[in-house]
Amino acid sequence: MITGAIKNKVDKIWTDIWAGGITQPLTVIEQLTYLMFIRSLDEKEIENESLEALGVEVRKIFPQTPEGQAMRWSKFKDKDAREIFELIRDKVFPFIKTLNGDAESAFSRYMEDALFLLPTPQVLQKVITGLDELYEHDIKDKDTLGDLYEYILSKMNQAGINGQFRTPKHIRDMMVQLVEPTPDDLICDPACGTAGFLVSAAEHIRRKYEKTMTPEQWERFAGEMFTGFDTDRTMLRLSAMNLMLHSVTNPQISYLDSVSKDNNIEGKFSIILANPPFTGTIDAESIHDNLKKVCNTKKT
Repeated sequence: MITGAIKNKVDKIWTDIWAGGITQPLTVIEQLTYLMFIRSLDEKEIENESLEALGVEVRKIFPQTPEGQAMRWSKFKDKDAREIFELIRDKVFPFIKTLNGDAESAFSRYMEDALFLLPTPQVLQKVITGLDELYEHDIKDKDTLGDLYEYILSKMNQAGINGQFRTPKHIRDMMVQLVEPTPDDLICDPACGTAGFLVSAAEHIRRKYEKTMTPEQWERFAGEMFTGFDTDRTMLRLSAMNLMLHSVTNPQISYLDSVSKDNNIEGKFSIILANPPFTGTIDAESIHDNLKKVCNTKKT
């Protein structure tokens, strides 16, 4: 649970971005997500260096060149505002868009059409300073980081043009408790949005089973246990980041219309947790024949 003081710091960062001319909540969340991801890459690299010092062979994230190392959060965060702005715009952002790795790929897979939109060096520096303050003083563990991101996502509190609407956390948690997922389940949300249901399921499993889970179950927890589909690439980026911040380091997040003939998901999962889109229509020709037998409609 995050405190009022932490929420105030997040609100201050939000206001700084808003004052820079970005007022669409989804766009603000996207820009914050990119910066949080850039910082998380540097933290991961620091872990890699610690393992390497112990003799463990690891694959580095950043190129082992002066230019590559300069793209790390810890290396650029205290530089001049304009220098940081140009570095992120011209080097770091293109770098994360082309990342192809293990833990990083779930997020970077849908970065191709992402845009870096923070308007000025001054706004960017304020956001970096604000995020660094949060990470250094307030975020003590993965749970706090996940709660922080949940609070950021909660600001996207109105339905989108495609029926996007975040199910309130207390309702998601109640549904998960009723379904009682276990470490042996394969869980899917076929209209995942920001992956709230999958996050609630992950939190439930970790809370209830973490002391008894086997290494094989932990490996599944980090990846194939949680699958999400959506047709909005922005949502896919946000859902991948959300799950990664909740210890699901390689979530199975894919672009797929779950009601179309192209889907091949029947029978693969033991649990479906979902809140389908409230509004919108789809191409009648593309709807799966099995669904047409149940309900022949174009309404989502």
